[in-house]
Amino acid sequence: MARTRNTVRPSGAIPPWPVAAPVAALIALPGGAAAGALLTGGVLELLDIGDGGGGAYLIGGALGLWITWWPFVRAVRTHCLWAWTGALVAAALVAPTVVLASGESVRAVWSAPHDTQTGVSAVGSWYDDDGVVVRVRADGATAFRVDDGGVAWRWSPPGRETICTLSRRTSEGIGVLGHTTDGGSCSVATALDLGTGREVWRSAMAPADHILEEQVPDLIAVTGETVVLPEARGWRAVRLSDGKDRWRAASEKGCTPLLSDSDGNTMVTVDACGERAAPAVATYAGHDGRRLSRGHVPAVGTPQFLTVLAADPLTLWVHEHDLRGTRAVLRYDERGDVRGTLQTDGLTGEIRILPGLPKSYLKVLEARPVRSAAVVGDTLVAAEVRPGDRQWVSSGNKPGYQSTRGRVSGFSLTSGARLWSIDTDDEIEGVIRHEDEVWAISGDKLTAVSPRTGLRTHEVATRETDTRFPADLWILGSGGYALVHADGGSAAPVTVLR
Repeated sequence: MARTRNTVRPSGAIPPWPVAAPVAALIALPGGAAAGALLTGGVLELLDIGDGGGGAYLIGGALGLWITWWPFVRAVRTHCLWAWTGALVAAALVAPTVVLASGESVRAVWSAPHDTQTGVSAVGSWYDDDGVVVRVRADGATAFRVDDGGVAWRWSPPGRETICTLSRRTSEGIGVLGHTTDGGSCSVATALDLGTGREVWRSAMAPADHILEEQVPDLIAVTGETVVLPEARGWRAVRLSDGKDRWRAASEKGCTPLLSDSDGNTMVTVDACGERAAPAVATYAGHDGRRLSRGHVPAVGTPQFLTVLAADPLTLWVHEHDLRGTRAVLRYDERGDVRGTLQTDGLTGEIRILPGLPKSYLKVLEARPVRSAAVVGDTLVAAEVRPGDRQWVSSGNKPGYQSTRGRVSGFSLTSGARLWSIDTDDEIEGVIRHEDEVWAISGDKLTAVSPRTGLRTHEVATRETDTRFPADLWILGSGGYALVHADGGSAAPVTVLR
């Protein structure tokens, strides 16, 4: 008679399941995925890399293991090799996914010492590919070496003069700024070698009789080897390298210079033509002064805001104080006629060209204002503000806080249609064009998008670095980013991130 062996299972032992080996591998997958998330999140937190989301994966992985440990152990007891294989495969798939999802991040390599002079803010900045970031205050300019943050040079205007305008662009390692005394209109232009801080040349320019109500206009335009400066009856182009005259462009009768800008090889000038007359706009070839187009700005007198967003094709932002006035981005044709109009004030929201609070603009970096819009080809990429983006949240006895959100949108300058829109976790504080991408500053993120499709090409966490406006953003040729703050007391004046 055969004997039957009775197996006594220890109390609390986990019995196997009557399942096939592949099924045991499938049962072990969730446990392996949770373990992979736990371990990878822990490594990210330990090494302090990624966008700071490693802690969430660490907690999520621990919670997942707590939920899946029972079926995982039963699967191991059933078919040990198959179960462990399934778990390892799941962990191997989850780990790189967590690393990729954690995103890019940068940290401060160096920060310039805080300003000690209270009430003196930066009015603009420049970046030179040779390796310096220049922060310009009203009382002078300081160049910081990108590599180590050391001061490369300092420059101050003569006597008690103050800096009142900067060229928006630099060329051949030279930037041009304007300065004046007693807070009056800019009357002197000085070209600086950005590598050494040496004055290349100095030239008189006519003070502007008309100023925009809430915006310091771009008075000095630089493109290639040409600089355009205002004079009494029009515009004077000088050679960038030595300040010698190249060509002149007379203003229309009854008009005086208001602002200028450049893009590529094209110069744009805008003249004020009286309190009730439309400003005149013209474009010129930078190298020889040949007039390319002439037109007018659809406004009555000098508008509240007027900005050149692109020179070729000519694109202007006009915002009149009058409620029924022009508030739009205008695209001109090659003759100087308006061929596209994109309204910036709409029923569903507002297209922002300058950063600031809802329905108001921030007067910062006044000599070279930060913008929250850029033009690439036929597309305007700009911050779009909608009702409810900024809300006060209060719950019971807990302290209240302000909730903010934002978005960057792309618009066709031909049809005016919205092409795409992406949401951000915070308000948009600045938008710049860099090569074929557009970068946006938003909270603790730097986001690059394709202007054609709106797809995010980069999303970089700045990790504990203050990016709140007002700040200039520069994409460094050597890799990394430079932030230049207007208020150098509450934040570092210049910070390089890598």
